[in-house]
Amino acid sequence: MRVRRLLSGAASVLALALVGAASTTPLTLASAGSTALLSSSPTDASVRLADRPAVGDSEVTAEVVVDRSSSALRQEWIGVGAALTDASVTHLEGRPDLVSMLFGQEPGAIGLEWLRLPLSATDMSTTPWAWKSGTRGIRPSRPAREAIRFLRREVLPVAPGLQVTASAWTAPPAYKTNRSWFGGRLRGDRVKKYARLLVGQARWLTSHGVPLGSISLGNEPGHVSDYPTMAIGDRQLTRLARRVAAPLDSLGVELWGLDHNWADLPRLDATGTAGLDAIALHCYEGAPGQAAGLGLPWLVTECTGTDDGPISTFAWDSKNLVVDAVAAGSTGLLMWNLALSPGWRGAFGGCWTCRGLVTVDGGTVRREPEFFALAHLRRAAPAGSLAAPVTTTGPLLATGFAGGPAGAGRVGVYGFNTSDQTQTLRVRTSDGALASVHEVGPYEIFSWVGQG
Repeated sequence: MRVRRLLSGAASVLALALVGAASTTPLTLASAGSTALLSSSPTDASVRLADRPAVGDSEVTAEVVVDRSSSALRQEWIGVGAALTDASVTHLEGRPDLVSMLFGQEPGAIGLEWLRLPLSATDMSTTPWAWKSGTRGIRPSRPAREAIRFLRREVLPVAPGLQVTASAWTAPPAYKTNRSWFGGRLRGDRVKKYARLLVGQARWLTSHGVPLGSISLGNEPGHVSDYPTMAIGDRQLTRLARRVAAPLDSLGVELWGLDHNWADLPRLDATGTAGLDAIALHCYEGAPGQAAGLGLPWLVTECTGTDDGPISTFAWDSKNLVVDAVAAGSTGLLMWNLALSPGWRGAFGGCWTCRGLVTVDGGTVRREPEFFALAHLRRAAPAGSLAAPVTTTGPLLATGFAGGPAGAGRVGVYGFNTSDQTQTLRVRTSDGALASVHEVGPYEIFSWVGQG
């Protein structure tokens, strides 16, 4: 994993704490003909997932129009999530308040729908580890068991509909050319054994109560570094996909390919997509437009905040991870760590400035900018929604969604006010059935939901 490029400019220096009071507005909007808008300010801690009541429309300065006609609707959205790294397990275990904040449905929570489960140590680990494969079969080692136990005992009761996607950063050293946890490549004579390991992991997880929805062949197979990583060649990826696709399918588990950056998409020309159900992409190099027109569904499975400020984060995430990504066909968004402590670093190399969705500093918990981006996106687009085109006027970035679990009458909008001025924003559907006007402050992200 490499840290994304940061936006420059004065906005990036406003690294203000995003703690804020909890909203009183729930995740769902049920009554027919109703609309609601929530917004989050990068600078005002009292405006975080805050209700913005409707106002008069005589001074409208910006507008979003959603086309929810059946012929206009596009890809299905599968939801939002983040990764349960070793560090996140340490911070979240025994903290029902944080689990509810991340996975719950109450006001002020995100309501995460996906969890990314590492199948080996990462740069967010303090000891190297991988799953065991021996005479007792394929089974998780102690760090893996701790994460799985936490998931089953503390997360799933709060989010029973949660889906899990799994990725290994490295195979055990005996599978690798350098026989080390760090760097190196998958040995050619270990491809069959590694394929058996992947299938064995999926089989163990599904048989032990883990709602495994997908697995990848390996995290960032083109990247090696001074922490647990492993390169996998193009021909090896092809061979692995051929060997694991059918067994995974029999388990009801999808195979997600690539698991690397937008810039690495040309690798698919060499590996092909046979056996793959979707393409997993990261945000650290390239741009979402490079994924437009892929023959398979794709989604972002990793991106992280670092030490950039909230305005810069709101702007970058809204443009690259939501608006441009959905326009290019993205079907979901998963961030990196669920939770970290300030300046936390693993025992190895890797990212030393990464931040989680929440930062845990002793008895203080800070919801980071990425927390609010995902929370607004979750409200606009619950899993099962379809992407809906929008047109905008004024200084806005926005994307729309329609339908989903709440039925065909539901419409959602995720947006960002790109200006330093408060906007009087009208959001409406092109069929005229839903419309309301609200004020959105400078550089605020917002989510609008209509039902009817």
